[in-house]
Amino acid sequence: MFNSILAPVRLFIATPSHSLQGGVERIMESLAAHLPARGIEVVLGLGKGARFNDPARFREAFPAIPAVDIDGSSGTAFGRRRALRRAIERADPDVVLVARMFDAYPVASALKRDGHRLRLAVTVQAYEADYFADLARWADFVDLVVTSGELVADAARRFTGVPAERIVSIPGGVAPARRVRRPNDGPLRLGYVGRLEQTQKRVLDLPLLVAELERRGIPFTLDVAGDGSLAAELHARLPEARFHGWRSTDELYDRIYPELDVFVHFAEWEGITIAPREAMAHGAVPVVSRFTGLAAERQFLDGVNALTFPVGDLAAAADAIERLHRDRALLARLSGTAKSSQDGIRSEEGAADAWAAAFREAATREPRLGTTLPALPRDPGLLTSLGVPDAVAEVLRRVRKRPHGDPGSEWPHWSGLADPQLARDLEAFARISSEPS
Repeated sequence: MFNSILAPVRLFIATPSHSLQGGVERIMESLAAHLPARGIEVVLGLGKGARFNDPARFREAFPAIPAVDIDGSSGTAFGRRRALRRAIERADPDVVLVARMFDAYPVASALKRDGHRLRLAVTVQAYEADYFADLARWADFVDLVVTSGELVADAARRFTGVPAERIVSIPGGVAPARRVRRPNDGPLRLGYVGRLEQTQKRVLDLPLLVAELERRGIPFTLDVAGDGSLAAELHARLPEARFHGWRSTDELYDRIYPELDVFVHFAEWEGITIAPREAMAHGAVPVVSRFTGLAAERQFLDGVNALTFPVGDLAAAADAIERLHRDRALLARLSGTAKSSQDGIRSEEGAADAWAAAFREAATREPRLGTTLPALPRDPGLLTSLGVPDAVAEVLRRVRKRPHGDPGSEWPHWSGLADPQLARDLEAFARISSEPS
């Protein structure tokens, strides 16, 4: 726990403001709530765009998090980075944490080169090649990497050039349950909580699983909490399910998790996913896919605190749920071990301790300072092709703003400079790491 003799550390978290309900947002909410008591002052820098990224909407969802706007509404990389630099200079942080905002790499690195004391930290919460490619390109300026899971941490150590001692895995912390599941002899109460998207989450596996359970005559109810691009389609395909939309952590803890027997999860890859673990803390038994990263983390142990199935194998998922339906003693045993599994660093307090220690150590270590800033592509368009200086072009572009078709191009999560060989190496590494030992 924080020793009041130590000087406070000022943390600036650079993040887009479009998403309100992912694991990263849950982690930032927890950091803002728990780090100040550990001597870490937290402020979020929220990317603002002309269409998708809305800091006011983010503040409404997370009113307790101190935040400032980063106005990138001109739609240009130059405008985003200039606004971000000004926001960082005003906040004057000891540590800048990149949380899915690529532009923080060049801005924080340039500030370090100009003599600012800040340390550059990056959190990698997903096993996706683009995040690793950017981390490798900017590794000489990175002072700390916090990953979600040991597989992500091992890959960062192997492929990015960031020193191993600067890389740490910290799970999203799970708060203790307020009310736990009671034994249930009736229809199994199934639940899904998360983004309603197909990429990564494979949420369209849910209606296929429901159809298989109905074909087998297994009695169940289904609650779905979350939002996303496939919400309307799921409503149409699952008319008997209860849809709750997006819910805050408090609402999930009060109304959803304690009422579940089984939590279903279909993802293709994950770090240390939070929602299934929150459900476990309430006694729900996870029936989860063997996503990339599952074996390395040892969070979901088949037959110990969970039942697992191959990604996309919905007959196997239905087999697991049928086992729990027919063997209520097994359901009770797995429920008990699930409840006791989210302690230590997996708990909210334990994770906060680990984050605070990592930031404090990064702030006191010698900064990493590369000799050359990696090259960045300029904003495309006629003004660039005519050789108009960026600062002059930005004035013109703010009059006629460049629209973006999606949140990720308005405030990019990564640079867009792909590394196909690294992507192949990461895929092979994940495959080897997932093989039984």
